[in-house]
Amino acid sequence: MDGTILSQGRFVVPATVVNQVIAVPSGLDWLEVRNYTQTGVAGQAAPGSRGYSFFWQRGMPAGSAMVSYKTAVTNASTDDLILSGGFTLYDPSGQSAGALPLIGLAVAATASSNATSPVVLTANTAGLVASTGSVRGSVVRLRGMGAQQNTQGVDFAIDAVVANTSFTLTVAGLNALANIPGGVGGNGFYQVVNADPLFYPRHRFITNITQAANANVSTSVQHGFTPGQRIRFSIPSLVIAPFGMVELDDVEATILSVVNDFNFTVNVDTSAFSLFVWPAVAQMPASFPIVVPVGEDTAAALAIPASQVPTIGGLKINATQSGILADSTVNTGFLGMVLGTGAAGAVLATAITGPAGAVAGDVVYWKAGKSSLGGL
Repeated sequence: MDGTILSQGRFVVPATVVNQVIAVPSGLDWLEVRNYTQTGVAGQAAPGSRGYSFFWQRGMPAGSAMVSYKTAVTNASTDDLILSGGFTLYDPSGQSAGALPLIGLAVAATASSNATSPVVLTANTAGLVASTGSVRGSVVRLRGMGAQQNTQGVDFAIDAVVANTSFTLTVAGLNALANIPGGVGGNGFYQVVNADPLFYPRHRFITNITQAANANVSTSVQHGFTPGQRIRFSIPSLVIAPFGMVELDDVEATILSVVNDFNFTVNVDTSAFSLFVWPAVAQMPASFPIVVPVGEDTAAALAIPASQVPTIGGLKINATQSGILADSTVNTGFLGMVLGTGAAGAVLATAITGPAGAVAGDVVYWKAGKSSLGGL
C-alpha cells in the first residue's frame, strides 16, 4: 500500500486568490500539490515568492507545508517551510484531531461602529478574507462588544478587511442591516465560523426585507437557496416600538428568483406592510428575524429548471440535489483539506505563495495518498 494514491484532482485559481477546500478521502497520510502554471514560469517576487510544489504528511502541524519555490533573481529552486497558510485538515463534524475548528479562537476587538454595515476594530485580522459576489470569504460571530448586543451571536459575512485594523460586517451594497444598530460597540471579541450547519437547506438570519410587490429578502450570510423553494418567515414582535414587518411572521412564501448569494425575491406583496426593522440596541433582548426552508413549490421549480442548482460563490453546495429535488435535506459534510494562500518562510522570512495558488488563472493539481505505515 505504500505510496497508494487515494484521490487526485485539479482546480483553477479564481480572480481573487483565497483558501481552497478540496474533498479528500478519509485516512490520507500525505498530500502533494503542484502549481502547473508557476512551474513553467520564472521566479517572481510579487505577490510573494511563488511556490510551485507543496507537501504535507500526517503529523505535521496544522497550517504548515513544505514548499519549493523559485527565487526572483536567480530563478533557482529553493526549499522552505511555512507554518501557516499551508495545509489544514477540514472536518465540519468536528471529529478529526488536528482539523480546522468549527469555531475559531476568540480574537480581541475594541469597537463596532453604529452603521448599517458596522466596522469592527481589531488589531488582528489574520486569515480574514472579504466576501464578494464570486468569493465566499470569512464568516464571523461577535461576542461581548459592550452595548451593541444586536450584532452579537449572529453569523455575518464580512467585507473590507484592513490588515490588523478592521473589517466590516455585511458586504457592501448587498446585505447591509435595514437600520443602524442604535449604539456603538465596545471591547469584545470575534470568532471565525468555519462551517455551515451540516444539513442543507439551512435557516438564515434576515438583515432586510423591502416593501415591494415581490419582496426582496437579504440574509446575513450566503443563503444557498434556489427558485421554487418554499420558506417560512419568523419575524419577532419587538417589546419596544417600532415593530418591523411583523405581518410576515409565520407566513410561507415561494422564492421566485435568486438575485445573488445574499438576496432573493418572494411571491409576497409587502408594499402595504410595516417597514422591516433590524432589532436596535434599545430593543434588546430580542429574537432575530430568520427565514426557514420548509419545502418546494414544484410548479415554480419546473418553470425555471435551469436555476435549480444550490450554489454559493458560483460553486454547487456539496452533495445537494438539483431540479425539483433542490430542496432535499442532505448531509453536506465531507472530509477535506484547506489549501492556504501562503505565509513567510522559516528561512526566507518573507511571503511565499501557498498551495491555493499564486495568481488568478493558475492551474493547480493535487494528489492524496496512503502510506503502508499509516498515520501518526
